Amino acid sequence: SNSPFNIINSELIMAQCQVAVPRTFFTPPRVETLNLQMVCEPEQASQYPGSELVIKGSYRLQWFIDGIRERGLLFRGTFPYELDPRKIQREIATLLREPPRFFFEQPTLTYHPELLVNFRVSFETDEKIEELCSLAIDLVSGVITSNLLSEIANKKINPTPPKKHLEKRQISYREGFNSLLNHLKWQLQNHDDSWMQSAEARWKEEVTYLEAFYRENNSETTESESASDAETSFYRRLAEGYRKFQPIIRIHIVNVGLLYLPVIHYTLESYDGDKLPVLIYDPVRRKIKAN
Repeated sequence: SNSPFNIINSELIMAQCQVAVPRTFFTPPRVETLNLQMVCEPEQASQYPGSELVIKGSYRLQWFIDGIRERGLLFRGTFPYELDPRKIQREIATLLREPPRFFFEQPTLTYHPELLVNFRVSFETDEKIEELCSLAIDLVSGVITSNLLSEIANKKINPTPPKKHLEKRQISYREGFNSLLNHLKWQLQNHDDSWMQSAEARWKEEVTYLEAFYRENNSETTESESASDAETSFYRRLAEGYRKFQPIIRIHIVNVGLLYLPVIHYTLESYDGDKLPVLIYDPVRRKIKAN
């Protein structure tokens, strides 16, 4: 909600939130400012008297989660998939480079939780360019992908988690988010830097104009005090221009999703009776791999 906040000693969070108070019989609806002091570890509560402990199961944590959901910043859903062996085998056959030389055994269906984060990246100088970056991580396998948002764009998503066949997470939500953030930072290191080069060219051009302007004024200035003032003004404007053209990359979170996506495991038997690796089919991305 873009509310101002400050973190003290990496422990105490001080925030100021605007809260909508509903209408009552005696008062009209209004907006009030709520000042919060929060800590996330029990041992920190005694160090900061008056602070509120925000942990799993606490009222304040649920209050934050509800607010995030209302703003559309957090969503959850399942891509339902019917286990139809014939249909699945046809889909897999279209992905093979050559006709299969094995028999399909009975498939098994599991749902993998995937953490999807949509980031907005701002490239800022005297101008600002923004890009949307969508990354997802499979919280079972740890595989990171960048096209999940487009893959599910036209698919039906149920808002509830699957009732069965849910694979247990091997990666925590925090670890998954940090992996996505680090992956995004790695991508940005290899990002096109033409925006910085353009800003540098504009900065050099502005410096040239400033130097020419003050050089001309200094030639007309005779008093040493006026010359000193002009020099101070020149360096002040130079510093202002430097800050204006200094390239900065800011990363913002647009929204976060937890998606439960189907994964099909097939045991295979070759025509020659040889043992074959398990075939894994991802019906959302239409990809196969051997395990």
